[in-house]
Amino acid sequence: MIYQRLDKSHAPLIAKLFSTDLPDGWSQNLIEDAFIAGRFYALGAFSENELVGVITFDKSFETADLEDIVVKKQFRNKGVATNLLERAETDLKSQKTEKVFLEVRESNFTAISFYSKNGFKKISVRKNYYADGENALVMLKELAL
Repeated sequence: MIYQRLDKSHAPLIAKLFSTDLPDGWSQNLIEDAFIAGRFYALGAFSENELVGVITFDKSFETADLEDIVVKKQFRNKGVATNLLERAETDLKSQKTEKVFLEVRESNFTAISFYSKNGFKKISVRKNYYADGENALVMLKELAL
């Protein structure tokens, strides 16, 4: 597995992965716009030149919002998401990022367990956060610089 920082030229690959493995994923245009805005951070996992996993953040000063972690189904439960998160956190720390926030569906027990296992703590609930009315848990991880 090869891990590398992604840029605007990778937007079609990210959009393709989102379209097959993340129902609420961003479109290629939204991904390109996010890169152009300058606060978007993306790290990809490649297997045999195929993008099989990606983690994305919206970075602002000393904080970052974890937007998505997506791994192709056949590569799940093989440490790809954990490696993406750990490598991204190392990179974010080098950029003086102190805190990482995220929102996750209250019903997404798999993701909540993953984030908790990786040091995120629940800090609040956003009522009716998603279009279908589901609540979001807000989680935080403080990065030791």
